[in-house]
Amino acid sequence: MLVKHSSIFLGICILLLVSCTPKKEVISEGTIIYSADYPNHKKNIFLYNILPKEVEISFKDGMVRNDISRGNFQNILLFDCNKSQLEIYFQYGEEAFKTKLSPNEIRQMLNDQVNYEIRFTDETDTLVGFNVKKALAVNKKDKKDVITLWYTEEIELKNPNWYNTFNEVPGVLLAYSVDRFGIRMDYKAVKFTPKTDESKKQLFTLPAKGTAISYDEYNQKMNSLFATFE
Repeated sequence: MLVKHSSIFLGICILLLVSCTPKKEVISEGTIIYSADYPNHKKNIFLYNILPKEVEISFKDGMVRNDISRGNFQNILLFDCNKSQLEIYFQYGEEAFKTKLSPNEIRQMLNDQVNYEIRFTDETDTLVGFNVKKALAVNKKDKKDVITLWYTEEIELKNPNWYNTFNEVPGVLLAYSVDRFGIRMDYKAVKFTPKTDESKKQLFTLPAKGTAISYDEYNQKMNSLFATFE
């Protein structure tokens, strides 16, 4: 009888312990600041100095805003992770353009990216307050091209990498590299704020100004712009 009562008492204690354990807060909104570096272009002093050194990414309710700005240059990408939609705004000097990608253009964008094999590891760390896991992205055509990825699963964002070449990674990337317009870009999270910037009205809407263009035209303009700095 004593053993039976002890078992019941132990069971009640475990139940109370579990019920009193605080649940980890789900992060569904916030702003991440990333440092940006361009390891292959440091010898091109002019280009390296004018390239943005920070990237701001805001997210809320499945929407993601990627904002890259420097001087008279601004590039905004709006990703809808719920509907797999993408809009882009680009301004340089007095010119401003914007485009909303069609399903065919999104497929083209994904097909244009370098294909990587994702190799998950058991290595973990912390970054800007998040627990992160390490993965390696190995270029399927060039095995020497290996990108280290650090990602967190503590941010509630559905399919956060649907629009990039690391779509197999199940969490938000906090350190990674990408190639765009002939430039290797290294990003690493340096600050996290658990709120979006409410001072920016219509944060997840593109600016009203700007000439509507196709995704092909956007790519041509961006490639031409960066080619002038080579």
